[in-house]
Amino acid sequence: MAGRRAAPLCCCLLALAAAAAVAQGKAASRGLPDLQGDRDLIGWSEQIRPDDKPRRGMKVLSWDPRIILYEGLLTEEECDHLVRKAEPRLTRSGVVDVDNPSNEGISDIRTSYGMFFDRQEDEVISYVEKKLSEWSLIPPGHGEGIQVLRYANGQEYKPHFDYFFDSFSVSNGGNRLATILMYLSTPEEGGETVFPNVKAPPEQTREAGYSECAMDGLAVKSRKGDAVLFFSLRTEGTLDKGSLHGSCPTLKGTKYAATKWYHVAHYAMHGEQAVHVDHVTFIPPPPPVPAGCKDEKSACPGWAEGGECEANPGFMVGTKELPGACLLSCGRCDLMKPAALSSNRKVAGVAR
Repeated sequence: MAGRRAAPLCCCLLALAAAAAVAQGKAASRGLPDLQGDRDLIGWSEQIRPDDKPRRGMKVLSWDPRIILYEGLLTEEECDHLVRKAEPRLTRSGVVDVDNPSNEGISDIRTSYGMFFDRQEDEVISYVEKKLSEWSLIPPGHGEGIQVLRYANGQEYKPHFDYFFDSFSVSNGGNRLATILMYLSTPEEGGETVFPNVKAPPEQTREAGYSECAMDGLAVKSRKGDAVLFFSLRTEGTLDKGSLHGSCPTLKGTKYAATKWYHVAHYAMHGEQAVHVDHVTFIPPPPPVPAGCKDEKSACPGWAEGGECEANPGFMVGTKELPGACLLSCGRCDLMKPAALSSNRKVAGVAR
């Protein structure tokens, strides 16, 4: 009986092996990476990997906020392809004008050069986007096109939120839910991604090769092929203040990075119908609003949620003699005057 059952089993195994060989051959003929190693896409530990296997796997850097590093997510060939294809199209990066969110302008907040790919612009980009979605568990259609950035000669991106604080920017697919930063090169010095609102671990020191900027909080070094995933929204639907992040100045060498922003719903591109999303939060309602107390700017609730009432009190709160622009959102209605004051205050742009 045992001998008669073995034959079908052998045939099945041979058929599976042949199918795998055909699939591998097709991938090679298209110039795509071998998918055989993707079985350990999520979290095989170092202890069970052969010593000669390239550095690859996940590390949770923080649970609150959620920040996860994937070492070796992209191959050398994928990194080089993105850089080579992006380089001729790079222009000075811009930031959103908060008073007119449909416009972008040049600012010292962000001194890099960048460009955007279309979703699925070519076969390699489509494959990279597929890997990103399988890791993040967010559908590809929720993502904006991959943005490639180049930093050199001290260029930086000062700490900012990827979360939007205005109604215009969230009219397509709702707010940004999560971000994946991919490192396409390894600069000689600097260029770390720093999270200023997250405490740096004890092993993160200048002696360990981190720049002075990186000591402001939890930092991730730019290593070619690595990627870091973090979430701008907490599970109750509010801004995660720990997602504040920046790119430290690249002090030596050139840093190439790629960004993938994901929204809470489908992000429409190339004539697709934009999806409207009502922002719902699972938190207790605020206390009743005193009569006449209001914000001067529509972005005030988001700014207050991001900690600007404490970080920028002169503009947000002000004084009894000159009340700020966001009394309602900052809970300082006690400073309002009987007659509403008009103001032409201007603020720095929120980075996009």
